[in-house]
Amino acid sequence: MSKLERVDLFDRKSGLLFFLFLLFIASLSLSYEYYQFTKLKTFDDPLVRASVIDQEIRLIADKPKTSMKLRLENGSTLRCAMSPYLRDLRGREVLVELQVAKVTFLDFLKGIHTRGVITEVYPELSLKEQWYRRIASVHEDQWMRELYGALFVATPMSQEFQTLIGGMGLSAAISISGYHFAILSAIGFFLLRPLYRAAQDRYFPYRHGNRDVYIIILVLLGFYLWALEFNPAMVRSFGMIAVGYWLYDRGIRIISFQTLAVTLGILLAFFPKLFFSLAFWFSAFGVLLIFIFIRYFEHWKKWQIFLALNVWLYLTMLPISLSIFGTFGWIHAGSIGMNIIFNLYYPLVLAFHTIGIGEIFDPYLVRMFESAEIKKVEIPIIVGWSSIILALGAMWRKEAFWLLALLGIAVLSSAVYQIA
Repeated sequence: MSKLERVDLFDRKSGLLFFLFLLFIASLSLSYEYYQFTKLKTFDDPLVRASVIDQEIRLIADKPKTSMKLRLENGSTLRCAMSPYLRDLRGREVLVELQVAKVTFLDFLKGIHTRGVITEVYPELSLKEQWYRRIASVHEDQWMRELYGALFVATPMSQEFQTLIGGMGLSAAISISGYHFAILSAIGFFLLRPLYRAAQDRYFPYRHGNRDVYIIILVLLGFYLWALEFNPAMVRSFGMIAVGYWLYDRGIRIISFQTLAVTLGILLAFFPKLFFSLAFWFSAFGVLLIFIFIRYFEHWKKWQIFLALNVWLYLTMLPISLSIFGTFGWIHAGSIGMNIIFNLYYPLVLAFHTIGIGEIFDPYLVRMFESAEIKKVEIPIIVGWSSIILALGAMWRKEAFWLLALLGIAVLSSAVYQIA
């Protein structure tokens, strides 16, 4: 008996109707955002309640200022320059007076940068900050606190440590994304399925066990997403997982460019601010590269796909990442092996933090970070744009696939030459 093939999601006619539906949703979403914008602009210097997401001393116009990232009650995020003498307010809610007279609607969507003054601080800590402080209490080294804070609860890293991580090629592994959600989903399924099966066999054998367990996992991941304050890359990841399982459950092809386009379209229609999120587009580009590779090599054995995919992602993400961030070191090429090891490392340190021995790897990691020498390299931005164009072409032509890989090799060679 021949194997049943999963069908595609849309034909041309239904795809056009769905696109029109997304435009309608996007218009409603933008109308709502504009309403929130007009409420904020009612006064030139409104008093608003906000949550402090990040706080760091930076040089602004050659003067030290506290750069504070805030999330307003309407969900908008902004960067605010304040006095450099503020105490650490991360995870707390504050009442802040903002200067928004010159803020445009486009600024509102992209993320406001303005000045402000805090008039009141509320004592309650956010759930995310409570989790972070429990994690940080295990570690003595500040870098380790930032590492595991970013790894488990998506807390922002300092500019110094973020530059170091980027130069080592570990940004994708450390920043919570679909990769982490996939591991968490697998762990959740492994733990919940036996418990659910025991109850199912006795009380409701008519239920679809895998479907129910995945719904439970989605609910738990949704709570995790809410607690971590809807990080853009995590929103994309959660959307991919939710849409992916819904399609799989109905016999529709998951690993396809249609699925990716539909998921991104839904997310952008409901959350138009994601359009201006670099993390969101980096995450989406990574998924596109994975789908491109699988399209041409899905006939390989799973272990071959796993190893080759890590090399492919490293080479093809390199042009755009270096053209934007421009930090590189000898240890960067070793990130291929480190990203492979991360598949075991992440669930292991998650378990270690659960049982109270999360600091076990700290001495080795601190030594690795301290020995990393990171330098600036110059890769023209046109190279990054070229990688995007080639990736789009590789969706249809294998020649573009190989050109994209060659571009990655050329950029790697240029970066090595510049730091040699």
